[in-house]
Amino acid sequence: MSTPAIPHSARSTKGEATRHAILDACEVLFAQNGYLGTSLRDIAAQAGVRMGVVHYHFGNKHLILDAALERKLPLLQGRIAASFELAEAAEGEFGPREIVTAFILPFLTAASCEASPLRNYIVMTSHLMSAYRMPELRPILAKLSVISGMLTERLRIHLPAMAESDLLAAVYLIEAALIFMVQDPGFLDDLTDGHFSARKLEDIAQPALRFFTAGLVSLQA
Repeated sequence: MSTPAIPHSARSTKGEATRHAILDACEVLFAQNGYLGTSLRDIAAQAGVRMGVVHYHFGNKHLILDAALERKLPLLQGRIAASFELAEAAEGEFGPREIVTAFILPFLTAASCEASPLRNYIVMTSHLMSAYRMPELRPILAKLSVISGMLTERLRIHLPAMAESDLLAAVYLIEAALIFMVQDPGFLDDLTDGHFSARKLEDIAQPALRFFTAGLVSLQA
């Protein structure tokens, strides 16, 4: 008796589930250990699949990273865009403080919530910025510039008198601080003597926002 053929749709569904399991594992491990500290064997073990399955779906580590980065980039863009829209629709002033608030809160909120589908993604991408100079990773990580552009575009509109070099420096400094805050495993707890915690990043949002806004205002002088 011949074995019944497995419908193509069932094979596709199973393959897609396996692919997402590998990308989920990639997010967790790259968030915890960074790019260089994670091997294909680690990813396979975390995903619960054989090494051959990982190679079949992605080929090598930097291609897995590329797929993992692109998978949730639209979701992150959507969250930030929605945050900007909400801030713009609110009554009252919409200036540098409101722009920076709308930009960084989605990051801090997601990074602080274990149930957020963006938590591991945001921590992963923050960790990976330390590998930006690696030739095979730079084109992949450069795709995240679309997120920076969302902040730059709004600041440019609302701060027309600011020199472009100062504006770009401000965006870099805000993002650099945000990257470190998101990937911080406990330095915040120690440095602030327990007043703030890396596990509850949203608590430091208000001091951070005042700090960033004051810096932006000073650059206009």
